[in-house]
Amino acid sequence: KDAYAPGESATALKDASAPGEPALKDADAPGATALKDAYAPEAALKDAHAPGVFAPTDDVDHATLPIVAPVLVDHHPGLKPPELKTAPNQPVTGAQTKFLRKQNKQVRQQRQVLQSYDAIWKQQQGRYRIPTPKQAPQEYRNSMCPSGLALEHPAAAVLLEYASGGCPTKTGKNWTREMIEEAIARGPHVSATSAEAIAYYKSEIDQKVAAGQAKVVLWDDIKHNFPPELKISPLALVPHNSRKFRAILDLSFRLRLKSGKTVPSVNETSEKCAPQAACEQLGHVLNRIIHAFAEAAEDAKIFMAKFDIKDGFWRLDCAVGEEWNFAYVMPQEEGQPIRLVVPTSLQMGWIESPPFFCTASETGRDVAEDYVETPVGSLPEHKFEKYTVGGDAYNNLPATMKGDLKYLVEVYVDDFISLAIATSQEQLNHVARGVLQGIHDVFPANDVDELDPIALKKLLKEDGKWLLEKEILGFIFDGNNKTIWLTDEKRQALLKVLKGWLRQSRGSNPRGIPFDEFQSVLSKIRHAFTAFPAGKGLLSHCNDVMRTEPSFIHLRTNKELYEAISSIRGFLHESIAHPTKCKQLVQGHPHYIGIDDASGCGVGGVILGERDAVVPTVFRLEWPQEIRDALVSFDNPEGSITNSDLEFVGLLLTWLVMEQICPDLVNKHVALWSDNQPSVCWLKRMASKNSYIAKCILQIIALRQKIRMTSPLTPQHIKGEQNSITDIPSRSFGSKPEWHFKSHMELLTFFNKRFPLPQQNSWTVFQISNRLSTKVISLLLTRHFVLDEWRRLPPIGKHIGDTGKPTAALWEWTLTFRIPQLPTVSEQEHSQVLQHASEVASMEEDAKSKLTRHVALSRPLGRPSRWTQGSTQPKKTTEPKYCSRSG
Repeated sequence: KDAYAPGESATALKDASAPGEPALKDADAPGATALKDAYAPEAALKDAHAPGVFAPTDDVDHATLPIVAPVLVDHHPGLKPPELKTAPNQPVTGAQTKFLRKQNKQVRQQRQVLQSYDAIWKQQQGRYRIPTPKQAPQEYRNSMCPSGLALEHPAAAVLLEYASGGCPTKTGKNWTREMIEEAIARGPHVSATSAEAIAYYKSEIDQKVAAGQAKVVLWDDIKHNFPPELKISPLALVPHNSRKFRAILDLSFRLRLKSGKTVPSVNETSEKCAPQAACEQLGHVLNRIIHAFAEAAEDAKIFMAKFDIKDGFWRLDCAVGEEWNFAYVMPQEEGQPIRLVVPTSLQMGWIESPPFFCTASETGRDVAEDYVETPVGSLPEHKFEKYTVGGDAYNNLPATMKGDLKYLVEVYVDDFISLAIATSQEQLNHVARGVLQGIHDVFPANDVDELDPIALKKLLKEDGKWLLEKEILGFIFDGNNKTIWLTDEKRQALLKVLKGWLRQSRGSNPRGIPFDEFQSVLSKIRHAFTAFPAGKGLLSHCNDVMRTEPSFIHLRTNKELYEAISSIRGFLHESIAHPTKCKQLVQGHPHYIGIDDASGCGVGGVILGERDAVVPTVFRLEWPQEIRDALVSFDNPEGSITNSDLEFVGLLLTWLVMEQICPDLVNKHVALWSDNQPSVCWLKRMASKNSYIAKCILQIIALRQKIRMTSPLTPQHIKGEQNSITDIPSRSFGSKPEWHFKSHMELLTFFNKRFPLPQQNSWTVFQISNRLSTKVISLLLTRHFVLDEWRRLPPIGKHIGDTGKPTAALWEWTLTFRIPQLPTVSEQEHSQVLQHASEVASMEEDAKSKLTRHVALSRPLGRPSRWTQGSTQPKKTTEPKYCSRSG
């Protein structure tokens, strides 16, 4: 969310799964199976509730805290630390993050495929009854301690442990004196050594010390007898949006000793002890909000409110004595005695900080949802509620009115996000009270509003006010129009940088772009393309640069990259006037289907209606001799065009014909089938490594999708032997005598006989115009490519002859023609007929499964009622997954 801070380090962006949060890449939701041990609160907690006292001190009487023993709870495996399947019962360290991330991805995808298609929005039932409150601790470390409904949560015991003894910190072997002294001699990062940075940091560390969240010691006082846990990492101060600098401790820094040896970073040696499911939902929050907007009715008004936890990670402490693992040299003027800062709180940059903190914040979200499920009007007024009311949209609602309340409560690390479709002010007030109380049940309230964990500064900026337009996770959402766009500040910053690159490359003394700068900006571009995912099709040439990692990038000598950067800038600039409908960002069962095939003789395809009706259409185009001569083959290994290039052109032509014949492509789902695996992969990833022609086509498809405002494409692979429906038109120019058709009408007659449509409907032939075919052939020969020339297309072509009736629901029908039909039963043994029927059934099931899987993987993970359960378990659904036509 803070990735657009000017001058922020490329390293922080590269290592972040979410912009601006360096440690998040190492906090993937673990997905180990066969999980057994978990914590759960016991009945030892007393039956009286008292709010926690704000007491940021280490002097806690542990005897006064409830003691909750660990128990086996199969229903809450998310409380277990992560475990690698390849090394069961062994701790996982930061050095194994790559393997853990791969394992998590596999498990996450399995869950996505198996989960049911539940609606994102929750319908408020008002049936939850608050139980008799349990007694909360009166004293605790720092400023996190569960109380109220948080003590009923399965994570209560774990949070109580953190509140009493701090978060466990296992960072590997202790450092030697040699390591410590050389790390101290190196000092802080260069970004923290300017006079401005030093002055800012002094005021910040004074506040942390006063709050009991850090201490400062002189190195001279401890160097002869330093704590055994002492490790020194460099501190960086990077520019930030809401304040001058953000302090980030670079715990991924590897220290190179004078002896030539390298000391592993603190992150590499840290053992992952935090609950494995704590960060499981982070990568799905933005996607879930986008899906919620896409699911909302056109006339619905989506109100939004946000609440930020002040100081974030600093609100949780390390275990006593283990804070020395996170020490660093204090930035100060030269000549000053060396001072070490020893933070007692979790640090930004440590791989375990996000999951430890999210253990608390995710619990707060679950509790907030419980409060929202109480009857509307039953919750007491909250002291910060006054900051949530007001504004024209809120004031236009009736004060009270019976009606449905739909809502969504999300949390992204320290940002609590509330969405509501309400019929009255009372309903909005109820949701706000529930969320605010849920936060305070985990992060105790402070009598002094400025010191409260809920950031008053953000409330005064109207972050918490129920509005129909609000910035969420770096994007502006419009609850009236259900649109999303990049914030103006971030978009303008990107436009300025890209304009500078282009201008410098045209100057008399062009300067190369440093690789770190290029990498940082590209990360921001990828984030921006969340609002128009087709834009990823423009990045293939940028990806080439990232693979080679040159010290400097020179646009002047790389024409393709120059044009790509120019096109990216154009996309960003156009987004100012045309925000993206959230419906254009989600996938679903297709409205229209295109199937194509290409051969050395020509290309052909069919277009069919599925959820929406369209005239069943077949088209073909013969390659000129020039294309055939350039085709790579055993006889022509030096050719310039591959078969995959031809197949990809076939997909492009299929799309262009769809633009002409489909009644409406706005917000529609389109699936494209091909029997060529490389072209399907290019379209899925919207990127190509080696084919220049494919890179050009991807840019064209990205542009045309943006113009037509369609949803992301659904590319699917079909086996060659099952693709006879398009094999025939692509090979209808003489390569196969039985399929040689001299005219389109001959092809049409054969098609109607070979593939008879339901209800005696007829196929229709589409004839591609000469101007479009010339343009496509020129692209294949790479004679000329300028993306802007594909904005306004020449005439695409037209239907010829009699036009068939627009028809829908034809995809399953096509499956019956994927395997050649057997002769009549009288000519074959009965067993062969049964075997053929079995093959057809198996093929149909496989095709449906692949389509279902692709759509499912585009959807966010469902949230369980308690984050400790892990992802939502699969549910049975009466509606076939592959055919969710109402969604």
